[in-house]
Amino acid sequence: MTQQELDNLSRLPTVTYEQFLKFKPCWLNDRKRAAQLKEIGSRKREWNALDVLRLEEVTIADRMWAVLREEFLPAHLLHEYACRCADYALSKIDNPDPRSVRAIEAKRKWLRGEISNKELITARNEARAASWSIGWGAARAAAWGAARDAAWGAARDAAWGAARDAARKDILDTLISLIKEAARDAGTSTSGKQKLSAVIVTKKEREING
Repeated sequence: MTQQELDNLSRLPTVTYEQFLKFKPCWLNDRKRAAQLKEIGSRKREWNALDVLRLEEVTIADRMWAVLREEFLPAHLLHEYACRCADYALSKIDNPDPRSVRAIEAKRKWLRGEISNKELITARNEARAASWSIGWGAARAAAWGAARDAAWGAARDAAWGAARDAARKDILDTLISLIKEAARDAGTSTSGKQKLSAVIVTKKEREING
C-alpha cells in the first residue's frame, strides 16, 4: 500500500479497551477468556477494525462480532459489506432465487438514493419470503440479511448467512479488502461521495426505524 493509503487507514475510527467492554463481549463470562481479553486490550491504547481483524489468536467469528458495528466502521461500509457477503453466498449456488438477487440490488440502489425506504422494505420482505418458502439456506439468509436497513444488523446477518456454506476466512478477507478499498478511495472524488453516502444512510435508517 502507498503511504497515503496507510495514512488513510490510520484515520479509521478507534475504540479503547474500556469502550469495547461496553459492547458486553461473551468472553467476560469466562474467567480465562476475560483475562485473555484484558491482556489483548493492554497491547494498545486504541484499536481500529483492521487491528482487531488481524488478531489471529481470536476466532474469526469473535473478530467479526467485534468490528461489525458503527463504532468501528461507518454505516455505508457495513451495508456494502452485507451486500458483498450476500453476493458471495449467491455465487455458490445454481439459479439463485430472483427475489434474493433483487434484494441485494435494492440495497445498493437504496444506498445510492435511487429508491425509497418503502421500496427497500418491500425487497427485504420478498427476500425473507424466498428464504422461508424454499428453506433457510445460507445464500437466501445472506440476501435477506443484506436487505436489512440497520447497518450493523445487515452486516452481521449477511456475514453469518454466507458463512454457513463458505469458509469464514473468505468472509473475513472480504471485509479486510473492503476496508483497504475505502482507504484507497479516501482523498479522491469518491471520498466525498462516501461521506455524503454515510450521512444519507444514517438519515434513512432513522426514518425507517422512527
